[in-house]
Amino acid sequence: MLPHMKNRFCCSLLLLFCLYSTYAQQGRNTISLNGSWRFISDSTHTGQSANWAAGLPAKAVTVQVPHTWNVMKGLENYSGLAWYEKTFMVPAQNRNQQLRLKFDAVYHDAVIYLNGVQLATHTNSGYTTFYVDVTKQVKPGSPNKLVVSVSNAFSETNLPYKKKFDWCNDGGIIRDVSLQVTGKPSIRYVHLTPVINCADSTAKAHVQLKLWEDDISTVKAVVRINEKRSNKTVLTQTLSLTKSGDDFNTTLDLGKVHLWHFNDPFLYTIQVTLQQNNQPADQVTHNFGCRSIELRGSQLFLNNEAVRLPGLEYMPSSHPAYGSAEPRWVMDSVARMFKDLNVTISRFHWQVDEYMLDQLDEKGVLLQAEIPWWQQPEHLTPQLEAVARQQFTEMIERDYNHPCIFAWGISNEVHGDSLATEQYKRLKGFVKSLDTTRLANVVSNITFRLKQYDASFIGDLPTWNEYIGTWFGKSTQETPAYFADVESGIGDRALLITENGLCEPRFAGGDLRRIEDMTYHYHEWAKRKYIVGCIYFCLNDYRTQMGEDGADNYKARIHGITDMYFKKKSSYYVFKQLASPILITNVKKLNDTTVQVMLQNKNDLPSYTVTDFIITWPDAQNKIVQQKLPTLKPGETATVTLAGMNARAGFDICTPAGYRVISYPFVY
Repeated sequence: MLPHMKNRFCCSLLLLFCLYSTYAQQGRNTISLNGSWRFISDSTHTGQSANWAAGLPAKAVTVQVPHTWNVMKGLENYSGLAWYEKTFMVPAQNRNQQLRLKFDAVYHDAVIYLNGVQLATHTNSGYTTFYVDVTKQVKPGSPNKLVVSVSNAFSETNLPYKKKFDWCNDGGIIRDVSLQVTGKPSIRYVHLTPVINCADSTAKAHVQLKLWEDDISTVKAVVRINEKRSNKTVLTQTLSLTKSGDDFNTTLDLGKVHLWHFNDPFLYTIQVTLQQNNQPADQVTHNFGCRSIELRGSQLFLNNEAVRLPGLEYMPSSHPAYGSAEPRWVMDSVARMFKDLNVTISRFHWQVDEYMLDQLDEKGVLLQAEIPWWQQPEHLTPQLEAVARQQFTEMIERDYNHPCIFAWGISNEVHGDSLATEQYKRLKGFVKSLDTTRLANVVSNITFRLKQYDASFIGDLPTWNEYIGTWFGKSTQETPAYFADVESGIGDRALLITENGLCEPRFAGGDLRRIEDMTYHYHEWAKRKYIVGCIYFCLNDYRTQMGEDGADNYKARIHGITDMYFKKKSSYYVFKQLASPILITNVKKLNDTTVQVMLQNKNDLPSYTVTDFIITWPDAQNKIVQQKLPTLKPGETATVTLAGMNARAGFDICTPAGYRVISYPFVY
């Protein structure tokens, strides 16, 4: 070994030893396996016969994981088999520990090999997290060769199905890979369910703990709950738990809690440490929030307040340079734009990176999280229904604690006859068996046609992808008549508008038409009080394998209020004003440095109480002055006086977190 290589090797071992020492103190160590991997595509299926499972050939290239090959030159449209390889070391001290590989997502079929031996497969589910126990196969103190074969071939056993989906088909190890090192017993998941008394903001927390080891029936656990922002301890308990069924369960009294809200996304952390011989065997920490969501007739209630919510959807995987291997700065950008746009509610067509959910938790955006079943097939075979159940199981297991998630989405725009309703009922029942605390919805774009027999009425909250004037009908002016059809079947139930937008180049007119259509439809939704929210489609022009615009990794649908690089169009600023809860009704200049501002909290769409909002303006020295606004319920008004203002300046109204809600004069 060359001297410089020997030094690097020793440094790597030292780093792993330090990581091991951290593990020994805390009970769990997570070692990232991101970064440099070797990669090769395999269109001729040579790899199996050539035993690439034991190591890739010399012509393999180095790529950075997370990775998708569909942004690589020459592979933009490739759907098929490819291989990845990574060599890693585990310290000898880990010999008696539990070792698990964690794959955050591999799209969509994966076969896992370690040191030439096949250990696991994960198929038909390209966006969900899975684990592989490698305790017996890892060679501590020696190099270990991890090989993963991946296929993104269009498949009739996969969801999304065949080529019947309107987004990209990016293959690869598209999200993080890590090695988890724990003692025994080890934690598979901790689910926390707050039960809130909204009258006095007190809460209890039901805690469900599941181990990886089925043969352990009693555990000793130290539970600590803190406020996330301040790290103030709310509760610490040492518990001796006995298994009940498959899990360990307990209930904790949290006392008075700070409720999570999209304008006040207050978070707590729960840390669970399992003890073995008075030493930490494993430890996990999760964020959670205390909030309640419920439907009462035609109204949606958040924390016991009736709300009507403006929203926007984002289509991930659309940055041409990264595709489905989105770096965190892309997800950060999306979450920040949501808040800048006054977005309170969203949905995704498929399971997203958990980091994105963390951002929505922390910034305050409610989310319907969905499995990728779009339009086809109309009827799930028993095998495909099992795939849907697998995806829901993996998604809910990982994402249960996220307060941003208010609903699980079963399907999107699937057109079937009346005999197909039983599959939705079965899947809704299955979802409810995994999570009784959230809504389970079915998304439809023909709610007006089938009325009370529409599949969306099987869900808890009826939905409508309302595309009157584009995909349906001849003109936007027909929208009221279509609403009359919906109203004839909805009864005393709420409705969520789950999509509306302008898809170019399928429909001509550009961003001016987008603005005109958006404004018209938004006002139609606002008129109807049973519409509890709208989710405009969408934030960005998006990459899709069925796109009519562009080619290769630029193949897209022009459907966004930003482009694929998040460059803002004029429609971005129009949406921001529509979604603002505050209306500036008048501005009166009293003298050169004093302005009187009249405000109204909207009472249509959106409709919710605003609390602790602030108004800011620059003084004569251009220093920012701020004043707290009074709490305003929907429809209430306020008059505020801004003194010492710079004569040429305006003012901003901001949320408690500082996001600009609306400005005067209007700022682009």
